[in-house]
Amino acid sequence: MKLFKFPLLPFLPKLLLVLSIVGCSTATNGMAQGERSDPELNEREELAEEKPETTKIKSGLDDPSSVQEHEKVPEDTSDIEQEEITSSPKASPTPTVKPAEQVSPENTLLSQLESLRIEPEHEATPYDRSEFPHWDDEDGDGKNTRLEILSLEKVNNVGWYSRWDGEWYAGEGGLSAPRFDIDHIVSLKEAWRSGADEWSASNKDAFADDMLNLTAVTASSNRSKGAKDASEWLPPEPSGQCYLSIRVIQVKTKWNLSVDQNEYTTLKELTESCGTEIPDIPSPPPELTSTALAPTPTTLPAQPSSGYGRQFYQTANGSDIDIYDANENGDINCGELPSAAKPVIVISPGSDPYRLDGDGDGFGCEG
Repeated sequence: MKLFKFPLLPFLPKLLLVLSIVGCSTATNGMAQGERSDPELNEREELAEEKPETTKIKSGLDDPSSVQEHEKVPEDTSDIEQEEITSSPKASPTPTVKPAEQVSPENTLLSQLESLRIEPEHEATPYDRSEFPHWDDEDGDGKNTRLEILSLEKVNNVGWYSRWDGEWYAGEGGLSAPRFDIDHIVSLKEAWRSGADEWSASNKDAFADDMLNLTAVTASSNRSKGAKDASEWLPPEPSGQCYLSIRVIQVKTKWNLSVDQNEYTTLKELTESCGTEIPDIPSPPPELTSTALAPTPTTLPAQPSSGYGRQFYQTANGSDIDIYDANENGDINCGELPSAAKPVIVISPGSDPYRLDGDGDGFGCEG
């Protein structure tokens, strides 16, 4: 079989030209078609973007409940919680001690009374007076507490006024007042039953000599009062009742002592009727003023005292007891002492070398 030879080389340039023309035409048509399709594509993209929103709105219109859910704003529950909290407050404890009463800031005394504990009197241990040593010379001036009170309460240097019964007493000269006692306004036993039974020894000692709690009164009124509190005994003198109520409140406040219910009621009634001012002492009667005794002149022995007796005794006028040893026999009896030196205080009960304290109460030559 014979093969025909076809000469391609002469036609190759023409073939390439035809192919290039065909390629350009195809590309041009593609570009034109692409330009036409771009707006359509953009429109379709825009529609695609809008369609979900439109669908969302449509779905909202078709289903009203979905719109409400979409637009619903979460409610603020703080008010509800607050109402729940305030509507059920916790119950506060009921006060149990003092009656509820508005106390005026100016009425300090009533405020002090309201601050006292109200509880029954008690004795954890039996009362023992010896646990309250008293009549010490607290300031070292040579006068014990009894003499300090007599010095403080002597009126116009003419005598003493007993607030409990309104009696006046000129005394026996100087600070000698054997008919007057120094009374513990809140008695030692009453203090013991109001909380002092639990005190230290130093506090008991200090309380026994606290001058706020002491006053000079007739021996008879002191015996009548004894260890009673204000609900059990009041002075027959009206102004004395006011004085007692004020001092009891002040002393019990100072020493943190309790009151029982009856005592509290009595003190409150007295405070409301008496006020808060310490009653004035009346002027001494004329007969007391005219017969007031001047210090009794005493003839002293030529010899100076030995100083032995001063460690055991304290005289009412502060003199060394040994200067009255007129016969110089080293012993002194009550007959040798002038009125101004009486009564004599036995500094250490049980140590009485001159045997002046016959009844053992700590005072000698009282008669």
